[in-house]
Amino acid sequence: MIRALLPPMVGLAVLLWGYAVVEANRHLGQVLLQEAQALADHLREPGGGDLPGVRRTRRPESFLPLMGEGAQTLGLQGGRLRAVASVPLGGEALEVERTAPLFLPSWWPALAMVLGTSLWALQRLRGEVRRGLGLDLDGARRTLDILGAALEALDEGVLVLEGEAVVRFNARALQLLNLPEGALPPLPLARVWPGLKEIARKGRGEMDLSLPNRKPARVRILEAGRYQVVVVQDLGRLLRLAESLTQSRRHLDLLRAQAHEFRNLLHVIGGLLELGKSEEALRLVRGEVAAENHLENLLSRLELPMVAALVLGKLRRAHELGVRLEVEGSLPASYAPLSEVLTLVLGQLLENALEAVQGLPEAHVLLAFREMNGLWVEVRDNGPGVPQFLENSLFSLGVSAKGSHRGYGLALARSQVEAYGGRLGYYKEGGFTVFYAHIPRAS
Repeated sequence: MIRALLPPMVGLAVLLWGYAVVEANRHLGQVLLQEAQALADHLREPGGGDLPGVRRTRRPESFLPLMGEGAQTLGLQGGRLRAVASVPLGGEALEVERTAPLFLPSWWPALAMVLGTSLWALQRLRGEVRRGLGLDLDGARRTLDILGAALEALDEGVLVLEGEAVVRFNARALQLLNLPEGALPPLPLARVWPGLKEIARKGRGEMDLSLPNRKPARVRILEAGRYQVVVVQDLGRLLRLAESLTQSRRHLDLLRAQAHEFRNLLHVIGGLLELGKSEEALRLVRGEVAAENHLENLLSRLELPMVAALVLGKLRRAHELGVRLEVEGSLPASYAPLSEVLTLVLGQLLENALEAVQGLPEAHVLLAFREMNGLWVEVRDNGPGVPQFLENSLFSLGVSAKGSHRGYGLALARSQVEAYGGRLGYYKEGGFTVFYAHIPRAS
């Protein structure tokens, strides 16, 4: 610590010494000028005698006005201060010169003062750190380094608020809030995240809130003395993980159901063969093969593996629920960069459609792909449609007719589509409710 403080202490001592030199010699120069001027005024009067440094000249060193005023000059010559005062005297000028050596004080007092002050401040700092943290300076520094590294490694965004100012944030918060690289606190909260300003005034709590880029987020506000700590989680990422887990579980359930169905089919075929009804068994096998060929032909038009796997799972689920799910159009491999967003959007729209028609006698869902100024995706169902009280807020965060802790899927899907410059909406057509997503090709 002393080694780190030594250069600035020496620099400060040099500055203090230099300031003392400048101020002392400034006052010395003023004294010399006053003495020279007083002597010149005295010698100009009758009875003034001759003294060293006094001379009469027609070319004075200092500028001599013509109205009777005097003139003064102060400068350095040979390491000495030199003051010259001139007054008019007849047709000449009376010039008085006074000199003195430069005043150069010892630099030890300045260094001792700086050193003493720095040691006192260091001891005071150590005492305050020990009282506040129970650690010495080195331990406090290591602790702060560890806490800083832990803060930057968090997958959640963290903001520290003091009043209405953001005084600290980690790298993840920088990404979530779309702040420029190198942004330095403090920053006004109203500019960083206007939506959080009013909520932060209410104190601690947990809620869902849209980020400045309109993406959904889970926000938790904690009180820490005069500070507020705001923890921000990307709700879209949480929902994608939840959706992925849900899809995996559904696929597992479908595989179990298919295995059970396949065993039943084998039992039926075995029974038919034992009864000697080979034609019936062959017809049953051909029917199953035709169904699988139809499914394989359908999925071959979907050239994005993630989307094809999703649609396959939804077809199995629709069959299990007794819903007729059809697929029209094709999805070329050129849309591979959109695989993730298409999987998210289609998973949400298809699941909503299957839930809407579940239990209807003629349940029908249609998934259609078409290309026109980009990619259009439509999901039609003949369910009851969107409740009237949700028509204007269906895509808002947390809005759902299915109960609490729902209403995130459509909000997330819309934010993802809009992030690619597209749009997500719905309309009624005949007896169908049609949800659509359009993503421009430039995306």
